[in-house]
Amino acid sequence: MGKAQSSLVNRGIETLGDWNPQLMREIQGRLKLRSVLLTVFLSLVAQGLFLFWQYRTLDYRWGNCETAEYRKIGVDCFQVSPEQFLLVNWQGWWLRVFSWSCIFLMFGLIVGGTFLLISDLSREDRHGTLTFISLSPQTARTILLGKMLGAPFLIYLAVLFALPLHYMTGLAAEIPAIRILGFDVLLLASCCFYYSLALLMGLASNWLNGFQAWLWSAGIVLLLLSLKQTSLTYSSIDWLYTLSPSVIFPLIYRDIMPTLTGVNLPLYSHRLADWQWFLVPIGRSVVGVGLFVLAHFGLWTWWLWRPLQRRFNNPTISLLSKKQSYWATACFFVCLLGFSFNSGNNSPSNMMTAVILTHFLWFLLMVVLLLPHHQNLEDWARFRRNYPSTKGKTQRFHDLVWADNSPTWIAIAINLGIAGLPILLWMLFLPENDSRVGIAALLFNSTLILIFTLFNQVMLLRPISNRNLWVMATLLGPTILPTFVLAMLGINPGQAWESLILFTPFAIAGIEKIPAFSALPIFGIHVGLVAGLSWLQNRKLTQLGESTSQQLLRGDVYVEQG
Repeated sequence: MGKAQSSLVNRGIETLGDWNPQLMREIQGRLKLRSVLLTVFLSLVAQGLFLFWQYRTLDYRWGNCETAEYRKIGVDCFQVSPEQFLLVNWQGWWLRVFSWSCIFLMFGLIVGGTFLLISDLSREDRHGTLTFISLSPQTARTILLGKMLGAPFLIYLAVLFALPLHYMTGLAAEIPAIRILGFDVLLLASCCFYYSLALLMGLASNWLNGFQAWLWSAGIVLLLLSLKQTSLTYSSIDWLYTLSPSVIFPLIYRDIMPTLTGVNLPLYSHRLADWQWFLVPIGRSVVGVGLFVLAHFGLWTWWLWRPLQRRFNNPTISLLSKKQSYWATACFFVCLLGFSFNSGNNSPSNMMTAVILTHFLWFLLMVVLLLPHHQNLEDWARFRRNYPSTKGKTQRFHDLVWADNSPTWIAIAINLGIAGLPILLWMLFLPENDSRVGIAALLFNSTLILIFTLFNQVMLLRPISNRNLWVMATLLGPTILPTFVLAMLGINPGQAWESLILFTPFAIAGIEKIPAFSALPIFGIHVGLVAGLSWLQNRKLTQLGESTSQQLLRGDVYVEQG
């Protein structure tokens, strides 16, 4: 029997190794007896402490089984002695325990797994083994999938031992098993999304020298904590709620909560029932919300794997190709604008502000995703930029639209057009005054994004040592600094110098109060800055693309004699 079991285990290991050698390597590195026993022990101890902590919140009191009004609302009554009766709200207690167990599972899997994945990638990068792995004949997808499934292996083990308590508390609270299973499926889908994001962050931010695991994990904790249904805005910002499995909590408990009193659950709210997407009331059913959130996790996980595979195969390539960026922008704004159609739960001006600010943040991200490496840009400037013939000029324009190693501002302009079209169509549904304000704000926002893109590109054409810090500085500096200066000077909409707010991403906040004769010169300055920075970029590219012999002939390069 022992030999048969050993043979089956060995065969299973061989099959796993044949399917994904990287997964086998990750599991073998963590499958130590001491680590496994410690993980199981900690999981069981944590469950015991958790139950003890929850036991202190048990709602019980002395009363009479015949006269107690609690009997009608789900409270159990026990006769302790001929004259003493104990009233206990067992269902409410089990429901609270189940609710907290869902939250601990969610944070443990998502945050813990994210931290371990980024730490593992960082460690492999420091030791040089990541480069060695990338040279293996395995595909990038196989290696990254092996990392995703193998690096958090001990967390999976701890969660596996916690599942019996999770299901037992849910069933004791009279929650249907299919709903518990539905939440777990949603949790797994969210793990795929956040682990893919963690791998991307680990590859793209290796310049943070190991600090990136703490930074991104803390960011995800804050995001999950902020996504409480009590703060639903009924605007495009609600798209963020599709990134949290906790969004389905209110619907899981919906049939139980009306029969209970005095039970306060974390992350619970009735407001989800008004959730709409393109006027479809998705918040009214568990299946609707579950499928909708599941589809979103699948869609954005698929999109995260595009830059993941590109960056893993070539660390100097841009994270997204220009063609992918066009599709990603269209996809994002269609998803986003669906939440801006509702039956009157929010004012048009608030919804418009949310869309315009999200529009700006998306394009800051897009500038980073499309940024070509300095060497690639230099190669393009030298060999592809200047063709005097008509065919050459056509090829140059083709490169600016599609090639990954060309400057990005044309691609950003096309993306602005792709995003602007659905936003303009959406604004047609707004009242006339709001739509005029929205179109003006979108126009200023778009030119500001082009200015930031060109400024970023011009600065990064210089020979600089710490490129990633410069990327952050050239994008966040022009974004934050003007707003900070205006705030320090106390310039607000409706006051003198109010038109200066049009140089910030918050033009939507004051553009309605700014007269046209004050706004038009500012727009002229925007266009002038775009033209000036575009000229400066072309000049820099011309210098960058010159050969050494050209620089020698002009005297820019000194050659030592002898």
